[in-house]
Amino acid sequence: AREKRDEVAVLRCVGSSGWQAFNIYFIQIFFIGLIASVIGVALGAALQQAVPVLFKDFIPGELQFPLAWSAVVSGVVIGVVVTLLFSALPLLSVRFVPPLQVLRADSAQVKHFSKARILVVVLVVLFPFLAAVYQTDWLSGGAFTLGLFAVLGLLALVAMGILKLAKRTVQKQPSFIFRHALSNLFRPNNQTQTLLVSIGLGALIISVLNITQSSLLAQVEFRGNDNQSNTILFDIQPHQRDGVVKLMTDNQLKPNQVVPIITCRLSEINGRTTSAIQKDTALHIPDWALTREYRVTYRDTITQSEELKTGKIQAIKGDSIFVTISEGMHETLQLKLGDSLIFDIQGLPVKVYLGGIRKVDWPKDPPNFIFVFPKGVIDAAPQVWVASTRMADTPQAAKFQQELITLYPNVSLFDLRLLLSTINAIFEKVGMVVRFLALFSIITGLIVLAGAVINSKYLRMKENVLLRTIGARSKQIVQITLIEYAYLGLFAALTGVLLSVAAGWLLCQFFFEITFAVNGLDLFFTAVAVMLLTMLIGWFNSREVINTPPLQVLRKET
Repeated sequence: AREKRDEVAVLRCVGSSGWQAFNIYFIQIFFIGLIASVIGVALGAALQQAVPVLFKDFIPGELQFPLAWSAVVSGVVIGVVVTLLFSALPLLSVRFVPPLQVLRADSAQVKHFSKARILVVVLVVLFPFLAAVYQTDWLSGGAFTLGLFAVLGLLALVAMGILKLAKRTVQKQPSFIFRHALSNLFRPNNQTQTLLVSIGLGALIISVLNITQSSLLAQVEFRGNDNQSNTILFDIQPHQRDGVVKLMTDNQLKPNQVVPIITCRLSEINGRTTSAIQKDTALHIPDWALTREYRVTYRDTITQSEELKTGKIQAIKGDSIFVTISEGMHETLQLKLGDSLIFDIQGLPVKVYLGGIRKVDWPKDPPNFIFVFPKGVIDAAPQVWVASTRMADTPQAAKFQQELITLYPNVSLFDLRLLLSTINAIFEKVGMVVRFLALFSIITGLIVLAGAVINSKYLRMKENVLLRTIGARSKQIVQITLIEYAYLGLFAALTGVLLSVAAGWLLCQFFFEITFAVNGLDLFFTAVAVMLLTMLIGWFNSREVINTPPLQVLRKET
């Protein structure tokens, strides 16, 4: 819009009104948006057909993606609407370009606030909400819009903070090249803030994915603790228990847990049968919690994976039996301390009272249980035993498994390392697809970067003439350009990575309810990749600026 001021002034001189000048460029933008949207839809359709080929190793089965014409129409319409909305705001200023601009090219541009400008701002703000509602529903669309503006606002705040900090610290450097490169980020109309937000958004998406993946994997990964179990032995009969334990010790394997498991079902809660509770719609207790088969154990202690939150550990007091329950399950069953339960244990009813609530770290030191009885109550019930240990290397595991199968063929061995490798493979496949989609956000930021470089090309040419006039060499100008975009990429990466740590912590703490874990190496590589990519795009679009002879610019000035 600023570049067209001279042309608009000429149009005003020959009798064009402000709205006519606006409409001329608005119609041009409409056709540009239409052509670009059609090209984008065509590329999207081609990419859709390429997905089964590109991700055949990551998608189960053979999938076909037929072309949906409703999506094609939506893509074109949304592309055109976005183009018009975000072009209308700067184009509205051409209505107020005076004819005097022809004679006084350096006349100051006065900002005018009009009803049309307010209307466009309102439509720009409403557009993400309406587009989200079109794709989902009113509630989801509203939540998405609030989240979108919150993320963009936080990105902008973090970017402002990084820029202010950089301006105070880096400008103290004695090197002229570094100082000037940083100063270029603060030149008028350089769109640094917009670039940091757009490029940082892509870095944020990829970094949050890495943090979430690391945190989820940490919940099932059994490592770091020499006593942490990674192998479980199931279906050990009571008469086989001592033999299996001896076999483990003979193979230098430490039995971390050797516990009995007894199956049972709930029959009554606080004097009401489970069938009666199911019919009571006021309680809202899930059917699965009432009818499931519970696997319980008995002991007089708590394990290293448990923490007693309230009450006391399982015990026998007089003729009353007090059990403990895992935290969370007491809310599902709507139980409180002192409530009575009757378990059907192999046809024998056993009445117990809730004596305590345990917080259970389920992945740690398995097996873990929902209900735990005290010793001396169900010891004689039909039961099987489970043992857990830690195996460090594959040869040791193979030797032990061979001897176990030979001596105790009914005992099943479950290697949790296989579970970990399977889950890791799934996360890697899902992560690859999500990273592929997140790249579009970074590409969008890089396109904005390329546009900003092109728009400021002539201004940069004049700056290079001034630098060469005071003695700067071409090598120094290249260094300044590369360092400038290195700063831009670094600050954008820091903006996204810093916010991703906070966002990842919130997701792990309140959504997934898991332990927060960060792979610093992944975040470092993400930041380096964003910085290098920004440097590459900036330098590629600045080559003409760097290689333009000073005389050529001076002749244009004269």
